[in-house]
Amino acid sequence: MKTQKVMLAAGLFVLRVAIVILVIAGIYKIGEYAYIYGYSIVSDGAMEEAPGRDISVTVSENMDAKEIAHLLERKGLIGDETIFRIQLKLNKCEEKLRPGNYVLNTSMTIKEIMKTLSGEEEEEK
Repeated sequence: MKTQKVMLAAGLFVLRVAIVILVIAGIYKIGEYAYIYGYSIVSDGAMEEAPGRDISVTVSENMDAKEIAHLLERKGLIGDETIFRIQLKLNKCEEKLRPGNYVLNTSMTIKEIMKTLSGEEEEEK
């Protein structure tokens, strides 16, 4: 009877330790994912090294930011459309996007793409 209680206590102890280890591993993975996602939002990297590839993009009058982001991701100009949309909001460019035909390059940074699509690049020249 006493050995059964000892075995039960030992089994419960091992189970508790296993649960704690799983919780710690889960918290670590969530933290790692959050860091990578957050870093992606604030980073301004290009998809390819220069010189990259020129890609023609047509933004129509009725396209919203979500559709534009999807188009850019499909064409290989950005890595993640959700991150691009968050960057648009953070840089207050979401409402500035203009329709038109653009030639974008895979070596352009996210900010360069946003400037081009909002017409700010043309104004600087």
